[in-house]
Amino acid sequence: MSKITAQTAAAIAYAYAEIEAAKNLLKTINERKSGDTDTDFRDVFGRRRASLELGVPSGGSGHRIFSVGTELAAIVIRAHIDAKHSEIDALCVLAKNELSATGETGSAGE
Repeated sequence: MSKITAQTAAAIAYAYAEIEAAKNLLKTINERKSGDTDTDFRDVFGRRRASLELGVPSGGSGHRIFSVGTELAAIVIRAHIDAKHSEIDALCVLAKNELSATGETGSAGE
């Protein structure tokens, strides 16, 4: 039985996880825009934040921008979701090629 590589499977799983996280954040932004008072952004100290941050994790090479408005953040998040869907499409082609490398073209679960 032929299988896709662990690296390909993990990349697909990570891309789907990113989409799920992005959709959840987008949902929170949309709820906040609609005036749902129970939905807001809070920092680790519980303080409300009117905007978001974008950045590379902290450290010597960390970079952040502050006060990114929710409208702009929503655009970035939607673009990120689209990019991850494209990544998954490419990874599915790779997975199909990995399966067909040994003559099998069915799904990895077969």
